[in-house]
Amino acid sequence: MDHLHAIAAWLKQETCARPARLDQTGVVTRTASVLLLLLPGREGPELLFEVRSGKLGWQPGDICFPGGRRERGDRNFAAAAVREASEELGIRYKDIGLCGTLDFFAAHNGFMIYPFVGVWASAQEASSGPVDFTKWNYNKDEVAELFTVPLFWLVQATPRIGTAHVHIRRREDFPFELVPHLDPDKDFHQEYPIYFYQYGDRVIWGMTAAILHSFLDRFGKGLTQFA
Repeated sequence: MDHLHAIAAWLKQETCARPARLDQTGVVTRTASVLLLLLPGREGPELLFEVRSGKLGWQPGDICFPGGRRERGDRNFAAAAVREASEELGIRYKDIGLCGTLDFFAAHNGFMIYPFVGVWASAQEASSGPVDFTKWNYNKDEVAELFTVPLFWLVQATPRIGTAHVHIRRREDFPFELVPHLDPDKDFHQEYPIYFYQYGDRVIWGMTAAILHSFLDRFGKGLTQFA
């Protein structure tokens, strides 16, 4: 038992010394937090979206939610979502009221997303009608433009759906002799939906649309009383 107590104390010390990270052999290669931020609008609450800057190397010009990677100083993924939103949007951290955690999203490209929903809680401007984004000092290196979509439109919207096909095959170095029950001629196939929401000339798709669809599918009926 002395050995067990000693190893337990050592393991506690070592696990506290470094935050847990993803195993590189897993299918998830990157993680990020995003925030679905609700703002006041002319006809009720609206949901905020960003247009990614053309300067970015990954998905320039696409539409997304504010967010990004968790950093060492972030207490958890929720704190990362609020911090990233504050930095990208140029608004105060304390003016973001976090409401809760949404369902996690694992993309087939190895991305794991932790989505959260919140409201802009700036008492000074929230009661004065639609938000004037010209007063927001948003990060021009990451964000080309900000826009909102009315909640009443989102809860009634029917997205267009396309189908993606994933094919996974085992390479020549796979040791089938160690797992003889596996069929070497059988590959793994999976299909999944890609959602497209078209709002005017804006097209919301990909991971952003998948997270949006999950949010609306879970809360849509309840949201109608506020839209």
